[in-house]
Amino acid sequence: MYEHYTVEAIKSDILSRLNTDINTSEGSYTSDMVSTVAHEIWKYYQALDAVVPIVYIDETSGEYIDKRCSEYGIKRKPGMKATTQLTFTGIDNTKIEAGKVFLTAEGLQFETDSSVTITGGMATLNATAAEIGNEYNVDAGTITHQIVTVSGLISVTNTKAAGGTDEETDAALVARFYDFLQNPATSGNASHYRQWALAVDGVGAAKVTPLWDGPGTVKVLITGDDNMPVDSTIVDNCALNIEEHRPIGATIAVKSAEGLEVNVSAAVEIDTSTTVSVVEATFTMALDSFLKNISFSKYTILYNRVAAMLLGIDGVINYSELTINGETENVKIGPDQVPVLGSVEVTGS
Repeated sequence: MYEHYTVEAIKSDILSRLNTDINTSEGSYTSDMVSTVAHEIWKYYQALDAVVPIVYIDETSGEYIDKRCSEYGIKRKPGMKATTQLTFTGIDNTKIEAGKVFLTAEGLQFETDSSVTITGGMATLNATAAEIGNEYNVDAGTITHQIVTVSGLISVTNTKAAGGTDEETDAALVARFYDFLQNPATSGNASHYRQWALAVDGVGAAKVTPLWDGPGTVKVLITGDDNMPVDSTIVDNCALNIEEHRPIGATIAVKSAEGLEVNVSAAVEIDTSTTVSVVEATFTMALDSFLKNISFSKYTILYNRVAAMLLGIDGVINYSELTINGETENVKIGPDQVPVLGSVEVTGS
C-alpha cells in the first residue's frame, strides 16, 4: 500500500522543500542528515502495512484474527478429544488403572478414564485420546498395544472412536467471522441457529430449515469441517449448544447430513505430456473439492460440469464412457444429503 514511499523518494521530497542554497549534494552534511530521517520515516510507512490485515482480517492476520473475533464474542473452536470403549481380556482380578495408556500401531495414544478389574475373563471401560484431533477417530479394533505391559492382561481392543476434532483453522475462523457480519442474527432467526451450530467443535457447515414439521419447529442439518457427515457426539454437542440459546418454545431437531456416495469412471484419450495415473489423481482432487463446495448450496451434480472438469485437465484430449454412479446423466442430491466422493477410475481409451 505504501510501496512508493521508498527511502530515496522520501529523501528527494524533503530536499526539494528546502528553501535555501545550502549544499544538498550526495555526501554533504545536509544529505546525510536527511537520509537518516528519510530512513526512519520509511520504516514507519512499512509498519503501516501491518494495519490493513489487523483492521480487515484475513487468514494471514495471525493473532489479530482472535482479537478481532473476540470483539463480537466469537471464539476459536479449540478442538476435542476422541473417546472410545476398550474391551480387555485376561486373568480374573487383573486391574487396569485409570490413566493407563493404550495405543494404535501408528502410536495414537488413549488413556483410560477410570479403573476396572477383569471379571469372568473380560472387562470394559471408556478411554479418551491423549490429544485433540480428528486423526484420533480411529476404527474399531485398532487400539491393541500397551506402553507398559499389565501382568494378567491378554488383549485389548476398541470400538470405533468418535468425537475427535481439530482446532479451528485461521481460514475457517475468518470465514465464520465474516459470515457472522454478513448474515445478521436476531431473535432466533435462521441465521441465529446457523451461528449457534457453527460455534460447536466439529461443525463445519449448517443448513437451517424453519417450520420443517409445523409451527415452532426448526431442523438443523450439519456436516463436519470437511463437509462430511458427523458422528453422534458432535450432533449431541450441537443440539446442546442450540438448546442453551434458542428462544423459548421452539422444538429443535439436529441431525447429521447423510452422505451420498459419488462414484465416477471414465476413459480418456491423452497426449504425451501426461499419464492416465496423473489424470486420475488430478481428476480425483478436482472432484473432491467440487463436491465439498456444493454441499448445502446445490442439489444437482451436473454431468456436463464433471465432463468439463475432466477435459480441463492438462493433457486430456477427449473422453468416453464417463459415468456418475453408473449413469450418463445429472445426479440429484437429496435435501438432507451431501455428496461424498467414492471411487474415481480413469482408464486409457
